Amino acid sequence: MKNLRNRFAAILAVALVALGIGAGLAMAQAGAHGSFTLPFEVRWNSTVLPAGDYTFDMKSTATPALMILEGPNGRIFVRGMVVSNEKSDQGSSLRVDRISGQHFVKDLYLADSGTRISYWEPKLPKDELLAKGPTTDVIHVSIGQ
Repeated sequence: MKNLRNRFAAILAVALVALGIGAGLAMAQAGAHGSFTLPFEVRWNSTVLPAGDYTFDMKSTATPALMILEGPNGRIFVRGMVVSNEKSDQGSSLRVDRISGQHFVKDLYLADSGTRISYWEPKLPKDELLAKGPTTDVIHVSIGQ
């Protein structure tokens, strides 16, 4: 009888630990939704987006951080390349690099969770990068709207 009680207690302890770990992972990977306005045309990964108002919805911020982005041309799916955590004083924002007159989304920072999701930028020749160097624009992102 004592052996049965010990076995039950061990199974219960393992189950509680598993539930705690699962809940922690779920909180760490919680999604996000929000909106922003692009004041100019941008390339986001391989997609060109026109200026306008956009909303986004992410079920999880874990890699590959799949986002549904809805704007003037309808819905598209955007996938993040790298997800990192870094708490900052800044609000939620979208960083856009301008290189040789074109705009490229560099990353999305979600202030609530301190999550930064990076996106692909084009590979440009070194001489072009050195000559014209990137400049960065920061676009405010409203979360939870």
